[in-house]
Amino acid sequence: MHSLPEANFLNPAVQARCPVFIGLPLVSSLHLNAASSGFTVSQFTDFENGEFVRDQSFDPSGTNRMNFLLWEVHAVILAAGIRRNDYYYTFSVMEKDNAALLYTRDLAIFSIDGSGPFAGRPVNLRGTGGMFNHYREYALGISRVVSGSLTLGFKAKLLFGKFNVETTGNHFDMDIDMNSRDIVFNVDAGYNSSLPSSLRMESDGDYRFYQRYDASVPGYLMNGGNPGLAVDVGFIYNYSDRLAFSGSLLDLGFITYRSNLTNFSLDGEYLYSGPFGSGTRDDRYLWDVFDELNDNMNEELTYDVYTHFLDPKLYLGASYRYNHRYDINLLWYNRLLPGKLQTGVTVSVLAHPRPSLETSISWSYMNHSFLNLGMGLGYVKDPLQIYLVSDNIPGLILPMRTKNVNLRLGINLNLGCRKVLDINDCGCAWLRDAEKQRARKEEFTRGKKR
Repeated sequence: MHSLPEANFLNPAVQARCPVFIGLPLVSSLHLNAASSGFTVSQFTDFENGEFVRDQSFDPSGTNRMNFLLWEVHAVILAAGIRRNDYYYTFSVMEKDNAALLYTRDLAIFSIDGSGPFAGRPVNLRGTGGMFNHYREYALGISRVVSGSLTLGFKAKLLFGKFNVETTGNHFDMDIDMNSRDIVFNVDAGYNSSLPSSLRMESDGDYRFYQRYDASVPGYLMNGGNPGLAVDVGFIYNYSDRLAFSGSLLDLGFITYRSNLTNFSLDGEYLYSGPFGSGTRDDRYLWDVFDELNDNMNEELTYDVYTHFLDPKLYLGASYRYNHRYDINLLWYNRLLPGKLQTGVTVSVLAHPRPSLETSISWSYMNHSFLNLGMGLGYVKDPLQIYLVSDNIPGLILPMRTKNVNLRLGINLNLGCRKVLDINDCGCAWLRDAEKQRARKEEFTRGKKR
């Protein structure tokens, strides 16, 4: 939906159709996304007598070898765009929360069914890990119409990390003796964090969390001690008057965390005399297991600077203009998680019933699910533009029964649209340029005939 200035967030080559775009503070764009590649909440739980209970018929062995849970909340604090001839300049300030949990099929089985299914083989937890990253992004972008058929875009982003925790190593196996229930732990893992809470050694091998750093919420939000850089690149190529290709590579960058630091690592092999699978596994029990592992393995606690790398994203798309009112679009999405590729494909039909109105309906295969029906709406009432877009409308209605919940909505202020809308029925900058290119060709052909 290139009539929305927010399309530039996903492809820096996209130029808004109006000369000036202003994102109203805090309301111009709110993006929410939650995804699960393994199973839905309703698959393994039932709601009985006012509480959730496990569905005994659920079989976790049907999940993928490696699965993920993702969460994203992106809020635009300020955004603006100005188009000058063939150039389009953008600036934005965003607050971003990204979280991911990666887990193996074996962990799902062990968590739900216990140690019984693992007679004679280890519980494979390799690759299991998690990440939470909250940061502020200052972005400055430029898009240029290089020719009648090609538009290129580039965006440089200055980042400031606020909170972060991420696992490291992620080598973790458990061998369980079916008779004694003893467990052989084979571990090479740990974590880095930039958080108010930190681990502290209370005695040899015994660690506990405590409030190491204390500051007000504004103090944390204005923390500039964790700088980073990232870039986005994109293109739009009009192959013909009807067919266009586009692509973008986003979030190639990193954040160096220097404040409120903790680094902890644990490696070695140890026989723990269980039983792990019986009794109450409360916090006290888990801390006892943790303490015993620390007493018998190599542990290290430091407070060193570390680098967090963003998850790169790749978009590749094609658009076919059926007529002046309808476009058919294909989009391939990829996100490189640590040790896991999230990928999906979307087919959509874009409609322009009026110059001031753009609508879309889409179907997507994502997160190993075919049940994703999306819709979008963008409407301009000069000078305001309102929009709402979702990849999965049923997920907003029945979130417990879906693997994907997605929503982006907001209100923009677009200036100079009236003149543009009078001459532009398509609502897309790259299609408007294609129209100009075709008109020039027709004029040139008529001139040769004379």
